[in-house]
Amino acid sequence: MAVYARYKDGVEVDEKLFGVLAKYAPDGVMDVFASDQHNSYLKLTNTFFKHIGESREATDDDVKEVCRRFARCLRGETTAALFNHLAFLSPGFKELLGEKVLLIGRLEDTNATVVDNGRGKLARLAVEPEEVADKVDAFKTLVFLNPEHKESWEKNKEWLRDVFERCQKLGKPLYNETLLLEEPGEGKADKARKLPEALVKIAEDFGPYGHFYKTQVPVLWAEDGQKIARISSPDVIRKTAAEMEKISPRPLLLLSAAVDFEQYSVQYGAACDLVSGPMCGRAYFKEAFSDSQTKDWDSLGESFKRIALPRIRQIRTLSKVMAKSWWYKFEWISEEAKRLISESREIKSGLRGDFGY
Repeated sequence: MAVYARYKDGVEVDEKLFGVLAKYAPDGVMDVFASDQHNSYLKLTNTFFKHIGESREATDDDVKEVCRRFARCLRGETTAALFNHLAFLSPGFKELLGEKVLLIGRLEDTNATVVDNGRGKLARLAVEPEEVADKVDAFKTLVFLNPEHKESWEKNKEWLRDVFERCQKLGKPLYNETLLLEEPGEGKADKARKLPEALVKIAEDFGPYGHFYKTQVPVLWAEDGQKIARISSPDVIRKTAAEMEKISPRPLLLLSAAVDFEQYSVQYGAACDLVSGPMCGRAYFKEAFSDSQTKDWDSLGESFKRIALPRIRQIRTLSKVMAKSWWYKFEWISEEAKRLISESREIKSGLRGDFGY
């Protein structure tokens, strides 16, 4: 298959892979709705059941039901959407999501293998990419990393390298996500203070193993119980993002890393011109599970649309105006590939009018 583009580190992109990205994001903006965190969905669904007075524990089937309902509610508001295998392997899921949204399938198991009493975690597959390639448009992986634990660091790198090579052979884009691992006995604030230095190190070593590099950034504050600790400034967020952008051979996508939308919107605003889009989930929608208007499954969907969709549009508008195109890290693009993409972006602005300014 013809080579359509090449990164600076020599990794090539073939006609099939480039064509998939160009089909869904011809204007270069890669904004992604993330809906793959299984354990988080179990907790949120338990919150939902308690809120509506239903006395039972959430199951895998409940998580699948939530994902299917949210997929239907998206209404094509994002370029791409990320789901785990419970959702994307369910009947008619691609049709439910809609033809205009690129479907990214999570490959790794939600529970990594814990080693050395929690100092390290080893990623493992929940589904084999070759077995589910016909169900999704792209793949995603997540590795939890402790820069001080060399054994798990190297094993995760080897694992990710193998998965990336397999995805390339299948002609499927890989979205590579990393998260800093919290060490045993470490508080959230202590972990957060390590982010500026640790994130740059992680990006340097793990950034090459995928077509997109999904990363967190330093946080403004961290919550430990009822206490709120100020951690970083917007300037630190931007400087760290700039360092990652400089050393990563792939375009960055910004994840929310479980922060609230109030904080994520500042994080994204500080780095929006350094990344190719958001890859955000819970920050958009988690309040919907316990909102006062959420009474049952149907009203959960309505709360999702009322709470999440305006937030998605806000971040998407920033992306449309400011984000780097997903192809900007290529050092070479073929003429055939160039005909599939355009730098022109349609911006859907808010209320128009002359307000006397």
